[in-house]
Amino acid sequence: MSKKIDERIPQNSGEGANFKNYYGIQSPWNKIYSYQDALHYASRFESVLSAAATQALRIIVPDYEERAQLMCEEASARLYTTGVYYGDDDGFGIHPFMCGQFSGALIGDKGDDALLMCGRCQDFGSYRAEKELDVCDWDICGSELCRTTTMSLQGQARATAERHRKRPDIDYMMVEAKGCGDRHCRIIAESREKYPAPPHALWESFGPAVTDDLKKDTAEEDCVSESMMFREECDYHFVNGTNTETDSSNQMVNMSTGASLYILPAIAETVKRGIVTRKQADHILKCVLEAAGKAMFGERYAIKACRDWLGVPSSIGEDGRIMGGLIEMLLQSLVCDYKVEAFNAKEVILVIDRGGLEITGTKDVPESHLWMWQGMVKTLVNTQWSLWEEDSPDRKMRIKIAKKIDKFM
Repeated sequence: MSKKIDERIPQNSGEGANFKNYYGIQSPWNKIYSYQDALHYASRFESVLSAAATQALRIIVPDYEERAQLMCEEASARLYTTGVYYGDDDGFGIHPFMCGQFSGALIGDKGDDALLMCGRCQDFGSYRAEKELDVCDWDICGSELCRTTTMSLQGQARATAERHRKRPDIDYMMVEAKGCGDRHCRIIAESREKYPAPPHALWESFGPAVTDDLKKDTAEEDCVSESMMFREECDYHFVNGTNTETDSSNQMVNMSTGASLYILPAIAETVKRGIVTRKQADHILKCVLEAAGKAMFGERYAIKACRDWLGVPSSIGEDGRIMGGLIEMLLQSLVCDYKVEAFNAKEVILVIDRGGLEITGTKDVPESHLWMWQGMVKTLVNTQWSLWEEDSPDRKMRIKIAKKIDKFM
């Protein structure tokens, strides 16, 4: 190791010995976690960031109906356009003879399981589809996100249908949502030809469904807690009703989140519509995310738990290596390339690939992480320490963690 980087066990330590290889992430202090643990860690962190970003959007657009309608319009239009130009029927098991909007539900089913939102399809046909979720890390964001995800699925279903022969449209409705306190998330999609109902605004994408009596509720003791790729009964593969099969190696790389898929694009839409300027939006988002970051380690036991999780030795006191190590664990979990330029008691410098954080092309994702990390370092370490971006190369985000006095912070 260079003088700027503390000694650490190489990640390929033991290579060539008669040990089995395991896939996972490794802290700077040789604490190793499995691929499964890494995905759950990243999912929860990104969900917390998403919940904070939602609070920023609530400040920008205080009225619930206006905010939910804006989110639904933006997501439905964007996912429809994505589906038109980048449709992947084979990848979702949508066969050439299938037609109509019900086949769009296959996209939601595979996407849910990949993002650890495990559950089951309860019905799947030309006139009705039903999907039930037992787990959703995004539930802490709130009900307007539940509405938005439903309408993004509607947009994808429209795009899918347009690539095939004309058949009845179906209306996607969320009739239960964990973000509202329900035990399950449940989407029921119905053909209004067969199951007539009064028209509704785009944001009113909640139930009840006309076919509510056909709903199939899974008892709590029969619910699942892991995606198919982590369950023995599924042979550790995701397999849907049309025999599309994937394993964990390609199910969940570069995790999309509520923030990158729906919330940050909605904030960008408020700028586009002139509700706020980009400067105002960034100021609100920065303030909320910094506060959320500080809250993560506001209690002393959270600091101890984090140190134990990372394997930080007791010889290391309050310094930036703890924050740097935690960021490294997240970047590894997100399969985001980075380089360690410095890692010692005086400073930590990480050079991060922006593209690895811009998961779905949302440009605000790297800055959102930066702002949240800026808050986290103040409580995980102490207020003498700061985190900022400095001298970033093209397409990179070079962050520095060091002691800093700032009278206007």
